[in-house]
Amino acid sequence: MSSTELTLDLRDIHFAMREWLQLGQLGESEKYADFDQDTIEMMVQEGIRFGIEVVFPTRAESDREGCHIEDGRVKVPECMHKPYQQAYELGWASVSASQEYGGMGAPASIGLIVNEALNGANLGLGMFFGLTSGAAELIGSFGSAMLKEKYITKMFKGQYTGTMCLSEPQAGSDVGAGTTSAESVGEGIYKIKGTKCWISSGDNNLGENVIHAVLARVKGDTEGTKGLSLFVVPHTRVNDDGSLGEWNDVSVASIENKMGIHSSPTAVLNFGDNDDCLGWILGNEGQGIAAMFQMMNGARIFTGLIGLSLGGAAYENAKTYAHERIQGTNISNKRELDSQRVSIVEHPAVRLNLINMKARVEAMRALLYYTALQFDLETIAKSDEEKLEKQNMINMLTPMCKGWCTEIGLEVIQNGIQVLGGVGYTKDFPLEQLYRDARISTIYEGTTDIQALDLIGRKMLRNEGALFQQLMQHFSQLITEHKDHPELGSLLNTFEGYCESLYETSVSSQEIMNTRGMKALALYATPFLMFISSVTAGWLLLQQAMVASEELEKIRETEGADNLDKSGLLEENEDALFYANKIKTTRYFVEAIIPQFNALLEGGKKQNFDALDITF
Repeated sequence: MSSTELTLDLRDIHFAMREWLQLGQLGESEKYADFDQDTIEMMVQEGIRFGIEVVFPTRAESDREGCHIEDGRVKVPECMHKPYQQAYELGWASVSASQEYGGMGAPASIGLIVNEALNGANLGLGMFFGLTSGAAELIGSFGSAMLKEKYITKMFKGQYTGTMCLSEPQAGSDVGAGTTSAESVGEGIYKIKGTKCWISSGDNNLGENVIHAVLARVKGDTEGTKGLSLFVVPHTRVNDDGSLGEWNDVSVASIENKMGIHSSPTAVLNFGDNDDCLGWILGNEGQGIAAMFQMMNGARIFTGLIGLSLGGAAYENAKTYAHERIQGTNISNKRELDSQRVSIVEHPAVRLNLINMKARVEAMRALLYYTALQFDLETIAKSDEEKLEKQNMINMLTPMCKGWCTEIGLEVIQNGIQVLGGVGYTKDFPLEQLYRDARISTIYEGTTDIQALDLIGRKMLRNEGALFQQLMQHFSQLITEHKDHPELGSLLNTFEGYCESLYETSVSSQEIMNTRGMKALALYATPFLMFISSVTAGWLLLQQAMVASEELEKIRETEGADNLDKSGLLEENEDALFYANKIKTTRYFVEAIIPQFNALLEGGKKQNFDALDITF
């Protein structure tokens, strides 16, 4: 396999699906009765194959060609059209969409795994799929029967694409400062007027129509987020018989000249320049933010997935290159003039970079897969108490997935470029594009700092810290159940120390809040997000290591090999090697990576608030 091709860690993906999370158990529910373990694995295998064989060949070409405006409409790279159509024809663009509207109806966790491959293959194309599904789901949850009939099926079949329109020139993260207006003309229809910017996939020629989910303020409603309502605003109106009607006074003012994701147009859109733009309300007036948060939560998980998709691709590329590239001699034989030249994977510095990449990728995968499963378990919960427990977990984990995974994914790609050296900085290898494409992910859908504020300001303080306590109880349960584990007991003891540090930090945060106020607490919110996320990922990796240890013990007993290294079993048995590596990766993550994020909180622990007092 060449280092310029796309590969995924299929063994780790199948381990997470079958052996750790056991996603096949979802098939025991009525909702997912058609999705047993074998069906799930077949879907994932074929979805990944589609990403590698059909979508990936467009990544570099679409990046080089980019998007442009022609006759007032956006044209996307030609090479994307066929994969786009095939993705909808085969169902890969709407894996988790309801079968009622033409989707596969698969669990959210399966959709996320397939999208790991699609995003890694060509993020720009994957964004069209994700945004269209999100907009269609909004219509499904809050739209009238008429809106559902007109739009959803066509969106899930790729005839129409979708967007999310929140930001305005004067209102980016401060969504409540938006001035786009809506004036009722009766029967749930409003005239929309205003400008939206930073609209991903804002216009295109992939589908017949573009359906915008637009936040606007009904004239006379209160200022701030509470006064916002949500509207379906098609680029072209749709007649009652489903045919396309008149232009809806939605125009593309420009598309951004961006650092990356050139195959996805980021647009400035004008609504109602001619006072003839109509929008159909979703839900009730003043409930726009509450409705939009449904799409935003999904979008935040999708954005977190960018970190895994591109970071995972970078690791696989760097690992392959490290085996291919012959440079230097083994450091142990440095003084020997006739020493054989070796692959750079033999050099300790390269190996350190690779294990840093591998551990972070597996940690991101664990966090995102586990979170996606909580969405599935919440939909099939048998009691209100169980449903609430899953909702709480989702609320806690979403800012971690978005904030931590995007930052970590960027670190992984950066390490990958370092492994490749100078060629990693060139367009001949995929790392430079992966870095450019991934860089925006820490900003999309609320920056990392905003995710941190959401975590400490909303999730941590909610119900007197009930969500945080619930998470801590999960950590404690793992430690209590396995503290005497012969192989991993000492590692759990180390992990327990991080949990204690996490708890102490949360207690001191309350004291800081009481003495210095919210500003002081917010100062170290992002380091706290990074630390709690790494501890949470460590908790999940430790679960995986427990499974790996059990499976490895079975192999030892079957093969009669007490000492794996001396027996040569790791060279002969791929499963034994995988399980042994999983334990090593987990140990490295817990002992070497989590401490890095703990160290980020040192300023907060010493209550250093100079950043608030210094004059810049």
